[in-house]
Order: sequence, then structure tokens, then C-alpha cells
Amino acid sequence: MNAATTQTSARRWRLGFLGIAAWLLLFILWRLPQMSAQDDYAGITALWILAGVAYALGVASPGTARGERRAGWCARPCTALALLAIALLALVLRVWEIGTIPFTLAGDEASQGLEAIRIIEGEIRSPFVTGWYGVPTLSFFFNSLTLRAFGYTTTALRLPWALVGVAAVLVTFWLVTRLKGVRLGLITAALVALYHYHIHYSRLGSNQIADTLFVSLALFFFWRARQCNRHLDWAGAGAVCGLALYFYAGARLAPIVLAAVVLYLTAYDYPRFWREQRGGLLVALGAFVIVGAPILQYALAFPGEFHGRVFDTGIIQSGWLANETVKTGLSIPTLLWNQFLRGTLAFNVYPDTRVWYGLRTPLLDPFFGALFLLGLGYGTVRALAPRGDRRLFPMVAWWWGGALLGGMLTESPPSSQRLITLSVPTCFFIALALTRLGALCRRVTRRFPTRLYLVGAVILFGAISLNTYFVDYTPRRIYGGWLAEAATMLAPRLNELKATHRIYFVGAPTAYWGFATFPFLVPAADARDLLEPLPQPVPSDWVTRERGATFIFVAARMSELKFAQATFPRGELQEIRAAEDNRVLALLYVVPPNR
Repeated sequence: MNAATTQTSARRWRLGFLGIAAWLLLFILWRLPQMSAQDDYAGITALWILAGVAYALGVASPGTARGERRAGWCARPCTALALLAIALLALVLRVWEIGTIPFTLAGDEASQGLEAIRIIEGEIRSPFVTGWYGVPTLSFFFNSLTLRAFGYTTTALRLPWALVGVAAVLVTFWLVTRLKGVRLGLITAALVALYHYHIHYSRLGSNQIADTLFVSLALFFFWRARQCNRHLDWAGAGAVCGLALYFYAGARLAPIVLAAVVLYLTAYDYPRFWREQRGGLLVALGAFVIVGAPILQYALAFPGEFHGRVFDTGIIQSGWLANETVKTGLSIPTLLWNQFLRGTLAFNVYPDTRVWYGLRTPLLDPFFGALFLLGLGYGTVRALAPRGDRRLFPMVAWWWGGALLGGMLTESPPSSQRLITLSVPTCFFIALALTRLGALCRRVTRRFPTRLYLVGAVILFGAISLNTYFVDYTPRRIYGGWLAEAATMLAPRLNELKATHRIYFVGAPTAYWGFATFPFLVPAADARDLLEPLPQPVPSDWVTRERGATFIFVAARMSELKFAQATFPRGELQEIRAAEDNRVLALLYVVPPNR
């Protein structure tokens, strides 16, 4: 068989696989609207995966390998060992005592855990719709894997996201190495591994940390595709952007950043970029459609559910901007400027406004915060200059895109859960500033110990960061809010009592038993909310020979404790106090059965 015949046969096979992918996708899009929540989605999900595999086989080809630059890092023992050490460090910092650091299981974490349990118990069957707070359910399917394997515990809930955080560290190295070389790749990966902000979100049972993985992975595939012109890399970039649509809303930044990079390269290299890369871009677009089409179809049919978080938190979509002009009398430009400052200076000036992290200081200390601003300014100017460094623009677009869309244009900036994607480019710009300053010092004196200086800077960053998180922040139990802290503290005792006691939650309208931390940590409890003030006296039949009563009083209704004590004076009283300021969060009053 000659070469021409072989090529013709290979082309036919690829066309056949592409035809299969297209047919499967059309069938899936036709079938999904006809299915109900009670149907079995295993088959349609398998077809979706098969469509992706068929598409990958259809576009797979050696490519021209034009512009291939083999990083060669894996062939360098020192570099490979350094990367391995960074990965192990990242893993330890993210999984050590993950069930108790942070101590509190927040309500949003628990809500996502409850969604994963609903999947395990068959209540949620489709991975192509949205669930809690408009989050696509595929995210909860992923989280359900560890809950199935290790039980319904805080550790099992958090573990998969810790692994996602470690994966983000590794992909950061590969991306930055592609962009700016091995040295900057190692420094950036080490900084991300040590950064308390990235560590914190990697230790939560919530999907925001995946933002850092999706954007870095999409950019990595894209940049490698641009250099090597391999269709599988183009397909990888598109597929990652499509998959990002199934996770936290912040992950949708991935296709936006990729589109910005394409526009930038088009503007700087037109028409050569389009002439050389248009085929690859079409491959990426096809992969995006194959992977993202089911959830995009759902978004078109139910925009309110899919874009719910955007509608709720966007300053334009929610009506906040218009209302605020009336409320404050400030002009729209003034409000936008204030939003811009708060959204972009989260790392240097303004502390977190939400209990997702709740750090009382900005996200960087003053020294490395100044280095970050230096690196960001240098990188932005160099990327946008007429003879700009194109390799810097992906990080520039990532940082500014995230700061504007997740900060400036959302309510109450800076909200750390919406800005976690910026942890990677922030570390990149710190690394960039360090290396540029080292190069300047090297010009002044050839004897300047560049390697020692860079290693020392990384160690200093790590010492400050780890002290911030594990020494200063963790013992204060700031994360999650007062109710989540109280619920986490109460859970072990309530689990001991639930078999023999009915739980009366005296919290309305401030708090309710349905707050997700309670049902996740204390499942199958006989609990009820007392919406009205306690009767005077409390009915004596609330306690029987078979069952006691457990009362939980939150701060706003602690005065009603005396009514329970009047009827049941034999009860045991326990105060639940906040770790940070020792204030009383709740009262636990346990009345034993009448035996």
C-alpha cells in the first residue's frame, strides 16, 4: 500500500469518526428535551462521552509540528525533581487535616454535599441541568465520587477539590513554562502551591478552585497548539472551555480569556495568524460545541436557571447599579470607579467582604503586594506595547478579565470566591517581578546570586503565606459565618442524641434547621423549627419515656430558654461560643427522657 492510499484511508477514517461525533451530538440534543428528571441518564451520558472520543479520533493527526519547542524539563533531573517536590508540597498543604482545617463546614459547602448525596440516592439523575444556586449538576456528580467511596463526611466532601487544586499547580507550571520558560514556571508553581488564598479554596468542599484549573488548562492547550499545530491540542483547548460551563460560574472565564487571546493575536499578527491557525481554531470550536452543547441547550431553554448567579450578583443584571445611584446620589461613573478600585485592589488594599474567606487583610502582604503591582504593571505594558511580548498577554487577559468580571461588575467587591481564579496570574506577576529585578541586579553586578535570591524569595513568600493561613487565620474560625461555626460545633453532640431525642431548633427568623450544615452533618435527625415564641410553659409531653428533647437557642431567642427550663428543670445547658471573640453563638439545652 503506497503513501497516497494510506493517507486516503486515514482521511476516510477521520471523516467517519467526525460523522459519528456529529450524529451522536444531534441525537443527544434531540433526546435530552424529551427526558424527565426520573429517567436514567447513564446511556445519554455515555453517548456524550463517546461523541467526544469520536471527535478526538476524527481530528487526531500528527500536524505539521511547526514551531515545536520541546521544553525538555522532563529530561532534566533537577527540574523534574523540583516539580515533584512542588507537587508533593501542594498536596500536603491541601489534604493535611482537611476535615478540620478549616474547622467550620460552611452552609454552601454542605449544600453542595447535599446535592451530591441526592445524586447518590438517585434524586438527581441528569448531569446536563442545574441544581443548587444554578450550579450545573455535573459538578455535584464529580463531588459524589468521594462521598460514595469514603462516606458522607467533611473530608470526603473536600478531598476532590484539594486534588483539583494540586492539578492546578501542575498545569500552572506547564503553562508558564510554555509561555516564559522553565525557571518562571517553577517559581510560579511554587508560589501558587504556597499561596494561602489558593490553599484555602483547595480545602473547601466547593467548586470555585476549579476556576484556576480550567483557565490554566485551556491556555496551556491553546499555547501548545499555537506552537506545535497539533489538532488534539486545539481540541483540548476547546473541550476544556466547554467543560468549564458545567462548573462554577467563574470557570466560564476560560472561553472568554481564550477569545481575548485569539483577538489579540489576530490584531498583532494579522493576516498571518488567521492564515496559519484558522484550521486549528475550527477544531477547537468543534470540540467546544461537542462538549458544551448539552448545557448550552439547557441555558437557551432555561436562561434564568443557568445564569442565575450572574443575574443575582451582577451589578447591571440585578439592578444594583441603577438602585445605588438613587440610594446614594452618586453618578454611574463614580460608582463604577469605586467598584473598579475595590475589584482590582483586593490583593493590596481591601479585605474580603464575604465569609467565604473573610480574611481581615488584603489577599497579599504589603511586600509581595508591591511586587505583584510591579509585575502586573510591567506585564500589562509589555503585552500591549506596539512590539509587545505576546507571551505575557494570556496572563494579562486572565488577570484583568477576572478582576473586571468577577470583581468590578459584581456586588460587594472584593468577594474572594469570585476572584479565586486570579490567584494563579497574581503569583505569575509576582514571579515576573522577582525575575526582572533579579536580572537588573545581575546587570549591576555579575556576582549577584540570582538562584539563591529567587529561592529565598519563594521561601519568604511561603513563610508569610503559611503563617497567615495556618497560624493566624485557622484558629480564629472566621470562615463560614457564625451559624455554620455553631452548627459544626453542635454536630458531634447532636449525632449522639438524635437516636433518643427530638431536636427543637429555636432560631426563626434568624436561622433555621434547614441551614445545610445541620442536615449534612446530622443526617436523619428528628428536628423541627419552632417558628413562633415558645409557649409558656412548654408542654410537658414534649418529653416522654422513650424520647427526650434537645433545644437549640440562637442569640436572638435565648431569652426563651427560661420557658424550657420551667417545664424541664433537669436539663443540661451548654454554651456554644465563637473561637474568635468568645461570644455566645447558641445555647444547647438537653432534656433526658422520663425514665
